[in-house]
Amino acid sequence: MGWRHVMIRKPSKLSIRYNQLVIEQEDTVSIPLEDLCSIIIEEHVVTITAATLSKMAEYNIALFTCDQKRLPNGLLNTFQKHSRQLSVLQMQYAYTKPFKKRIWQQIVTQKLTNQGKCLEFLSKDGADDLYRISKTVDSGDTTNREAYGAKKYFRYLFGNGFNRRNDNTINIALNYGYAIMRGIVARSLVNYGFFPCIGIYHDNELNKFNLADDFMEVLRPLVDLHVAQHIQEDDEFSSSIRADLYNLVNADILMDKEKLTVTNAVEEMVKSFVTASRNEKPSFLKLPELLPIQIHTYE
Repeated sequence: MGWRHVMIRKPSKLSIRYNQLVIEQEDTVSIPLEDLCSIIIEEHVVTITAATLSKMAEYNIALFTCDQKRLPNGLLNTFQKHSRQLSVLQMQYAYTKPFKKRIWQQIVTQKLTNQGKCLEFLSKDGADDLYRISKTVDSGDTTNREAYGAKKYFRYLFGNGFNRRNDNTINIALNYGYAIMRGIVARSLVNYGFFPCIGIYHDNELNKFNLADDFMEVLRPLVDLHVAQHIQEDDEFSSSIRADLYNLVNADILMDKEKLTVTNAVEEMVKSFVTASRNEKPSFLKLPELLPIQIHTYE
């Protein structure tokens, strides 16, 4: 399973040699394809061979492209690689309303809990309030505890004057981090044969990643925690800020009482969703729990 995440920030040529990604810049670097999980290309003067794109799809390597502002705007993912693609599609269409409502209840509950932990780790007010709200989520979140909690949460996190629609570095950084988490979740879902356009709660017919948007909700507080700790509204959205946000995929997070990187935790989360889906038991779903941010060290 891939574990490396590569950011391309200089004019480069990407090619394949002996099942290794070759990155030609001032120096040439080769990385085994089996080690790669994702690549984000910020620099626009980059040449990629068709063979490289094909191998990335074959090895399930998520490739992010960026716009002129260095914000992720595209994702290359594997196309129907799973051996039982039709059976997975039929399974997704066969989800009952009670099953989907229970899954969404668990996601919202964990998201609110992680938001509470985010406030707690920052020594800000409101953690107990978010924990209390998390305990009131009903099946399907019919009372919209998610939105109610989010409104209070961002005020606790960034102050009463904060607005998610404002054009400042905090919001830009949040959107950047969320886009990375969304892509990593989509990569894993596709790898297990899911059609990410078919969501549990999200169902926008124009959205190709409804299911990824469902499951990335529990990871948003990780991005929030990093941004609240390191970024101010008037900071420049620098390359170091973007690199640190991208590197959150290597942060430790708690999964079933075990510390895993976000990348591996997403894999386990999706794997547990496969089990829950096949057995029609929402209780089999495992969701990650926020920890104080620490980047995983590979031995």
